[in-house]
Amino acid sequence: MPDRRYTQALLMGVNTPWTEQYELHEEMFTKHTEQLLHLGYTHLYVMGTAGEGHAMTDSRYQRVVDVFLQVANKPGLFPQVGVISLSADHMIERVHYAHEKGARMFQISLPSWGRLSGTEKVTYINTVCSSFPDAKFLHYNYASSINSMTADDYCSAVAAVPNLVATKISIKNMALIRALMTRVPQLQHFFMATAFPYACLYGECSLINSLGPVFPNLTRKLFEAGKSGDLTTAFTIQRRMLQIHEGLGRHVKGAKIDGAWDKLNTWLVDPDYPRRLLPPYEMMSDEEATKARDYYEAHCQDIS
Repeated sequence: MPDRRYTQALLMGVNTPWTEQYELHEEMFTKHTEQLLHLGYTHLYVMGTAGEGHAMTDSRYQRVVDVFLQVANKPGLFPQVGVISLSADHMIERVHYAHEKGARMFQISLPSWGRLSGTEKVTYINTVCSSFPDAKFLHYNYASSINSMTADDYCSAVAAVPNLVATKISIKNMALIRALMTRVPQLQHFFMATAFPYACLYGECSLINSLGPVFPNLTRKLFEAGKSGDLTTAFTIQRRMLQIHEGLGRHVKGAKIDGAWDKLNTWLVDPDYPRRLLPPYEMMSDEEATKARDYYEAHCQDIS
């Protein structure tokens, strides 16, 4: 089996708090990032879907990069900057800004305006990644995108793009998970907690967990169980986390974008954290958030 291009890791997203004027709440952002580092998370990323990278103006993007790297770009830490855009040239401009500030690991997504062919997907990724040969790139295979990557797509990308090193997989399709693990072993695949134990059946992979800020010890136990091959423990923890997801969301009305859920989780451990999202996306209402806190306090105090 070929060597993986990136180390196995526990990856955690950093949320972007906004003031009432929708400016970055820099004090809260710094506090939130430092709290995650204090919990032992050394691989942090910002401006994925949960971090509202899809809704950033250039000025907001640049300010988030500036503050994030001031905190997280230090020895022993492995920060990732998320970049989302419809244009490959715009992606390159944004990567260039963060690259100049010292970032060397990036999380990129495919454009979502129209459906791409397999060749176009690889061309897009190669166009961005080849512009920065000293950087590494993780592709975020977002479940809601019209341009998700297949195992065949990744096989082509691996051959064409040497600094594509990892994926983040939000898709829960078991056939795809197995295909990625068995057919594209060069890449380090980061799976959500809902898919991580199953992926571990096929070898080394990595974990990303939106409940990580709330339950750091349980998250770490899940990662270590999968890493060591203790799949009985891993599936037991997965079942508990699914119960928690269901309980926290039991009173949520309608669909909410990922960031609404992640900011709710951060708010559960820090009630001062603002849950608002950039327009037009809707945050959890006060009623929904209060019901989630009631569940958390009644049913989750036995875990950490």
